[in-house]
Amino acid sequence: MKLRRTLGVLLGAALSVVTLVAPAGAQTAPTGTSATYQINARHNGSLVDGAVGAPPLSRKWSRDLGGDVSYPVVAGGRVFVTVSSTDGYGTVLHALDAATGEDTWAPVDLGGTYWWSALAYGGGRLYAQTYDGELTAFDPVTGKKIWSISLPGQYSFTSPPTFSGGMVYTGGAGSGGTLYAVKASDGSVVWTQDVANGDNSSPAVDANGVYVSYACEQTYAFAPATGAPVWHHDTECSGGGGRTPVLADGRLWVRDDAGMTPSVLDAATGTVRGTYDAAGWSPAPAFDGRQGYFVDEGVLTERHSRTLETRWKFEGDGEISTAPIVVNGYVYVGSRTGQLWALNGATGQPVWSTDVGAPINEPDEHNVSQPLTGLGAGGGLVIVPADDLVVAYGQ
Repeated sequence: MKLRRTLGVLLGAALSVVTLVAPAGAQTAPTGTSATYQINARHNGSLVDGAVGAPPLSRKWSRDLGGDVSYPVVAGGRVFVTVSSTDGYGTVLHALDAATGEDTWAPVDLGGTYWWSALAYGGGRLYAQTYDGELTAFDPVTGKKIWSISLPGQYSFTSPPTFSGGMVYTGGAGSGGTLYAVKASDGSVVWTQDVANGDNSSPAVDANGVYVSYACEQTYAFAPATGAPVWHHDTECSGGGGRTPVLADGRLWVRDDAGMTPSVLDAATGTVRGTYDAAGWSPAPAFDGRQGYFVDEGVLTERHSRTLETRWKFEGDGEISTAPIVVNGYVYVGSRTGQLWALNGATGQPVWSTDVGAPINEPDEHNVSQPLTGLGAGGGLVIVPADDLVVAYGQ
């Protein structure tokens, strides 16, 4: 029997020419690919893809996969998601043709305890991880298994993997916490580091660090190649749970629902640069250059990444639930009521909305009764998981 989550209009004329509205200084993002949770290894939700036209968009296809749907990985003309099993524990990996939504290879039963799993993409391979720490590399074209490893030393894995620089980074918990760096070519563990406490934090990665953040904002940076400690933001308390950090504009944006105000840390040193007004359980913010987009209490707010000044707000229907993403300067957010909006990122002006047909649920980072969900884009499409549906929009 399937378990649901236990916690927790067209507004613009069609444009004949694709117009990018990204501000000057916007960060470079992988073109056309959603490679992990919140689009990329920095988790900043930002994507540049000239094939995604300026909104309004139209529905290209929709699939009902019969279970709660994860965030998508979009790469190589395919959309990959995992779906909670309707027959006991476990999840199922689906590979969908980005043009039609049809299966490109047979669904793969990933198994595992509970209904949590997560995906990453890089180096021409797709990586799937289960709650039990089974990390598997697949050929994304054929679905053939390339290698699989049971990550050692822990038994609870709730941190989505991240690919960067030939490595897959992830975390595990159960007895303390462990951060893992796995060689993407063969699945061997290159290094591990002890952390407090290893759960619910997908590593954010750039050339200078692997960044993770756990309960009480216990936040770490490690050298990507060797795992050598770079800095530790120690708040002198700890506990279970964490949140995926976001790396943007030389800062690390961390959240915590243990009563601490969300912090902004210097990515090079771990020094606190400021705090911002949001509940700790709010979804991850997205960034386009120095424009940040935050969802809190059902409202989307734009803030400058350095001054934290609020310049516009969008209330929608008051039920905005998703972590935002930014595609070519347009901000996409979804609602528990099933509404999807696109807004001009510079002005906050809504330019398009549509009814997806099912609730677009918030990314519940602490729930193992379904895969972690979220929006994605790439290959000319915006992909929306909505309850049991995967819906694709494009021009």
